[in-house]
Amino acid sequence: MEKREKTILVTGSTGFLGSAITQRLLVSGCKLKLLIRKRDNDSSQISYVLESLLKELILGNQSDEDLQYQCRVVGEGSNKDKLLQELFISNVEIYEGDITSRGFGLETQEYTRLCNEVDEVFHCAAVTHFEMQGADEHMVVNVKGTENVLQFANSGKQKRFHYISTAYVAGKQNGIIGENKMVNEPLFNNEYERSKFVAEQLVIEYAKSNDIPYTIYRPGIIVGDSKTGATCKFDNLYLFVKVLFNMKNSFTKHNSEGLKNVTIRVPGDPDALINLVPIDYVADAIVAILRMRESNGKIFHITNPNPPRLRELRDLVLPFLEIKGMHVTIDRELEKQSLSAVEKLFLRQTRSYYSYLFSTLRFDDSNTQQFLKGTGIICPTLTKELVRTLIEFAVSHNWGEGKPTVLQKA
Repeated sequence: MEKREKTILVTGSTGFLGSAITQRLLVSGCKLKLLIRKRDNDSSQISYVLESLLKELILGNQSDEDLQYQCRVVGEGSNKDKLLQELFISNVEIYEGDITSRGFGLETQEYTRLCNEVDEVFHCAAVTHFEMQGADEHMVVNVKGTENVLQFANSGKQKRFHYISTAYVAGKQNGIIGENKMVNEPLFNNEYERSKFVAEQLVIEYAKSNDIPYTIYRPGIIVGDSKTGATCKFDNLYLFVKVLFNMKNSFTKHNSEGLKNVTIRVPGDPDALINLVPIDYVADAIVAILRMRESNGKIFHITNPNPPRLRELRDLVLPFLEIKGMHVTIDRELEKQSLSAVEKLFLRQTRSYYSYLFSTLRFDDSNTQQFLKGTGIICPTLTKELVRTLIEFAVSHNWGEGKPTVLQKA
């Protein structure tokens, strides 16, 4: 008797990590139900244009080599003979809804059918920015939305629940953070961290109370693909490099003599650990782990086991930008000092990430490494070659803002 393909509901499939996971689930032969945010107008059915946009976002510019690699990663049972486009057409259904609404805002009959068809739930949807843009936005989407998805998992037939958290539910703690439930609520750097902590606690307590099999994944700071540099998010590392890149180009454009000996001080601890992880490692690791039944009830840090220190990261980035005569120093006490106009600009544009420049958190990833043993999935080391790949993609795509840019010689 042929084994039935699993049917998985995915929230957040249009996001950076969500789309990468969705792509890999497709390759593994799963039937997918994608719950995407409901549009305000013409919500009666999914339009051809919307479906085309989803295909482009999830499938991307997938090369045969990448597809073959992903097939090897997910192992036997993956469909090596079909292209992703064919898999998308035959194995994907799209639903417009809202995780913050009861029943996802779907028609009762449609919601009930989903409850009875879906085998597993992969909850990626979340508000991920750090800034406060609306009253309780983080709590409504990240906590109330998660509660609604948990209720879905507990309706109809029993479903396994996969939850994307973040390693930074650790907040402002110090030292080594284990792959276990946080016993005490720490202080947080922003509302994103707080809401993800509350949601993670909710997942654990609700799942245990209702006998729902669950797995939690805590990624580090996600950057582009380690092989191509591809990304659709240009925050974290990219924001800092973009500011330096624009400063350098401004100096170059105006032939500034001042560039011959400029020192820019930036805030941070030179020994702060910046836990950067390429998107392909994160997605490959998660999809490999979720296939293992032994991962039920466990938490996994999908983090960099050897994260670069802030000073090491600076020394990797600056040579690539070919900034001659401009020096960047890292100062723990910067905000207590008088700042130049350039330093004020840098600080203002990167303030959202200020606290992470002082973090010395290390994330124990013993569970992850144990489950990945023998899979060939290894977190890439952040070398100058990898940094070049990441930044070249960002520059060629103008940091996600449209018209391509080029590196100019200083």
